[in-house]
Amino acid sequence: MNRPLNLAHRGGAGLWPENTLYAFAQAARHGFDGAELDVQLTRDGKLVVFHDFKLKRELCRDAGGTWIKPPLPLVHDMEARVLQGFDVGRAKPRTLYARRHPALHGKDGEHIPLLSDVIAVIRSLRKDFRLFIEIKTSFDNRRLSAAPEVVANAVVAELRAKHLLDSAVIVSFDWPALLEVKRLEPALACWFLTQGRTRLRLKGRRAAWAGPFHPKKFGGSCAEAILKAGGDGWLCPRSAANRKAVREAHERGLKFGVWTVNQRREMRTLIKWGVDAIITDRPDRLAELNR
Repeated sequence: MNRPLNLAHRGGAGLWPENTLYAFAQAARHGFDGAELDVQLTRDGKLVVFHDFKLKRELCRDAGGTWIKPPLPLVHDMEARVLQGFDVGRAKPRTLYARRHPALHGKDGEHIPLLSDVIAVIRSLRKDFRLFIEIKTSFDNRRLSAAPEVVANAVVAELRAKHLLDSAVIVSFDWPALLEVKRLEPALACWFLTQGRTRLRLKGRRAAWAGPFHPKKFGGSCAEAILKAGGDGWLCPRSAANRKAVREAHERGLKFGVWTVNQRREMRTLIKWGVDAIITDRPDRLAELNR
């Protein structure tokens, strides 16, 4: 039976506080194949691991333990040392975010990490643990983040310095970031993220996510667009994944992964379809099926 890569989404957001050193260390210790994480560039040029473009008030507490309040600052406008002062080990009680993220209860003292911190922790535990690094940049409002090419350069420089080019995969919804990665390091694996049919219908500035490789130019085929862009894989949302998409990717020599899949029934279906990777908040469930 096909055994897809078991990738812990944000380190395993259904099990541990998301995008924290604790989560990534636990994912490595539990024997999962790798983890997906989000990276952004700070004002002082550091790569931090955080999902939202703004600090999240349901997640971030200051050094005194107080939950932050609006106006919420952009990650891109802050220095790394300031960002690392926020505790992100639990969700604010009685919020929708807390109900949706039960793993974010009771793990105080987890702070926003640098990408270099994550690499160091993983290296100390597992040499074969793979990082799927998502370059998090805003394609429809460039003021919310650093430019995709700038973040791509920083990520490649970090991976070169840490000798991690062979065991990392770069992913992004903002395809110009991946095009820049391929220009800098053609052998570095890039899997192109898509967000379903809604994104394909976007026009004008909001279609900037695809750069010059919008699927419309290739008969609406995401697989063909990714191939022409020089990609190595396609990361598709569960809502858009089907046998045909898997086949189209494999016929072009592309890997096919799916995000974010948390139910065993859907995992079984994707395994039968022959997908190459599953990104999940519950990698423990997929590990049971992969045995």
